[in-house]
Amino acid sequence: MDKRYNFYNFEASFKKFLLAENVSPITLKNYLSDLRHFFGWIILKTKAQNKKNFESLSPLEFLNQIDESFVEEYKNYLVVNAIPAKTINRRLSTLRKFFSFCISQGWLKENPAKKIQNLKLKIDSIISSFALSLEKENLDQKTIKSYLEVVQEFLSL
Repeated sequence: MDKRYNFYNFEASFKKFLLAENVSPITLKNYLSDLRHFFGWIILKTKAQNKKNFESLSPLEFLNQIDESFVEEYKNYLVVNAIPAKTINRRLSTLRKFFSFCISQGWLKENPAKKIQNLKLKIDSIISSFALSLEKENLDQKTIKSYLEVVQEFLSL
């Protein structure tokens, strides 16, 4: 990796890692877009707070500035700005994957996003309640599974 700090250094390396894992083109696009969004947020946050400019740090110094509270703050930023829960959860998943990649490269020792919980989706709780009511009706598991798949498909339209 280039000794100078540059977000694209991370992105290019992460892209190679994802391609080696044979992720789908859509997944690749989303991971990279989410990573860019996170980096953009970092720039806005540091400029708004007149903090030390992350661009002056080495890549390792930059990564070591990111801790669990930093990722939690990013999650809260997304919530406050009314980003859909599914998008927030995908972005958190991206960060978990990215920081796991950083660990595999020896750049980090711990994943700062690992303990950050996804948002609970209202749909998930509705579907769980529906599944329980189907079980109380003494329906077989195959029928319950079929009903749940139809409901999930309908809700995803």
